[in-house]
Amino acid sequence: FEPVAEAIEGVVQMITIPIQKVRPKKATVKFGMEMAVESGQLAAVIVKGSGKANLEITLEWEPQDKIEL
Repeated sequence: FEPVAEAIEGVVQMITIPIQKVRPKKATVKFGMEMAVESGQLAAVIVKGSGKANLEITLEWEPQDKIEL
């Protein structure tokens, strides 16, 4: 399970700062990845840099919110 946790942590670190910069009222992140068994161990394919993964990010603002870049 450690490779899965490391993959999730990597994605969270990668998207946290950009989301904080645009300061949405609400942020939703959906992350999916293909899993595989190699040499008797569960491996997150995204960690190896191959395979299938998807990332859906939804950011919401109130009409009065301003974005300063």
